[in-house]
Amino acid sequence: MSFFVKGGYDAIRKQVLNISLRRTDKWARGLIFIQDNQYVGSLNPVNENNIEMVKFDDRHALLLNNAIIYEDKKLFTYKLELQCETEPNLNDPNIYDFMSYKNMNYKEMREITMR
Repeated sequence: MSFFVKGGYDAIRKQVLNISLRRTDKWARGLIFIQDNQYVGSLNPVNENNIEMVKFDDRHALLLNNAIIYEDKKLFTYKLELQCETEPNLNDPNIYDFMSYKNMNYKEMREITMR
């Protein structure tokens, strides 16, 4: 059983959604995909996983724990597929307590440079 979480650029609101996953046993492994289901990274539930979209020179980059895993000139969305060993109880009010979101306006997005 899997469930998906979507992040990245929201063109309607002109906002970016970044996601952080705390250590948990509610999922067993995770995958990160870009718009066209292109695989770009793996997530491990025994680690903190911080997924952040940033400005990078004249491009946009997706960071996983401060390491660039994808970059593109255009803004993009991404999705996390979190795979479970057993079927999760989606009625559990604490099912998402391992996850936090940060929604920000595009203009407030962090900018990094390579030196």
